[in-house]
Amino acid sequence: MPEKTFRCFPEDAALFRQVIKAWPELDATVRGLQAQGMFPGLRAVQITLQGDEKTLAKGLAALLPENPPSGPESAAPGPDAQGRGV
Repeated sequence: MPEKTFRCFPEDAALFRQVIKAWPELDATVRGLQAQGMFPGLRAVQITLQGDEKTLAKGLAALLPENPPSGPESAAPGPDAQGRGV
């Protein structure tokens, strides 16, 4: 299966932030590492995608929900993978 790796650079940092926030498990991991002082920042992040060429052509946008929630309810943190509040 083809794959492509994306590293975070200043010009795409906003997109990396969106991807991290769109995935509750990843967001929780990053926040946990930040709280421990073990996360050096987005410059250390790289994401490898695997999939067909059409998916890989979308780049990191392939990881974002197609219909993201909007409104006040989307600003509240949701449950993590174990169903606990974040």
